[in-house]
Amino acid sequence: MNKEIAIVGCGVIGSELAQNIDMNKIPNCSLSIIFDIDKNKLKTVFDKLTNKPAVFSNFKDFMESPQFKKIDLVIEAASITAASLYGIDVLKGGKDMMIMSVGVFSDYDFYREIIHLIKMKSSNVFLPSGAIGGIDLIRSIKNHIDSITLTTTKNNKSLKGAPFFTNFKINVDEILNKQVIFEGNAEDAIKQFPSNVNVSALISLAGIGFKQTVVKIVLDPEVTNNIHEICVKWKFGEFTIKISNRPSPENPKTSYLAILSALECLRSICSPDLKIGS
Repeated sequence: MNKEIAIVGCGVIGSELAQNIDMNKIPNCSLSIIFDIDKNKLKTVFDKLTNKPAVFSNFKDFMESPQFKKIDLVIEAASITAASLYGIDVLKGGKDMMIMSVGVFSDYDFYREIIHLIKMKSSNVFLPSGAIGGIDLIRSIKNHIDSITLTTTKNNKSLKGAPFFTNFKINVDEILNKQVIFEGNAEDAIKQFPSNVNVSALISLAGIGFKQTVVKIVLDPEVTNNIHEICVKWKFGEFTIKISNRPSPENPKTSYLAILSALECLRSICSPDLKIGS
């Protein structure tokens, strides 16, 4: 059965998803709506598409449109703010949802409401694995974990614009040597770096929670890749997973692996297939 898709957010990830659907690279789905409050981004994506979807820059119009009634899956590919503003209303509308900005779940009230709506509406919420691996393993042993530490290393350009630098009056361009600039729990990391450590949210949800997951952020002007190292100690041993990803050329804050993960998650949702992993 063909699934009708709406995409919220026309940045790098939203654009890639839209173009892949438009080119029939994802079986059994059609792009019906694209939404973004930034009309320039909306137009840029719309102009790239052969099969023209409906476009909306006003969320009320989007929700009340006849096209929305036919939607099977809404993909949030915008920001933590967008996920927080729109996610609950989308689920109240009875739609399934894929959320890319997983950091939104560090807000416990949002998390609790989403879980309630999933049960009440029989909707599904999909969280792609993003720029990391090992989520299946962490989920499998979550009741036996002693500690999890995520160390994320990025260069100045990839971290630029994070609230952390404004809050502590730090000029990111003046940091010339490799250094740990943040160490704390995942909840605080997401507040300070909302566009940079979504992976910490996914690890927290799969494992032992936001307050118990330790996050270290290392700024290294010399690195060109985004590096994530996950160290887990558990009842029957320990393991370390290290992932080094090239940033997306269009947005250095986004690893290209996150885009591929979103595409694979959508492919899995829309296609009858072997379901691999826990």
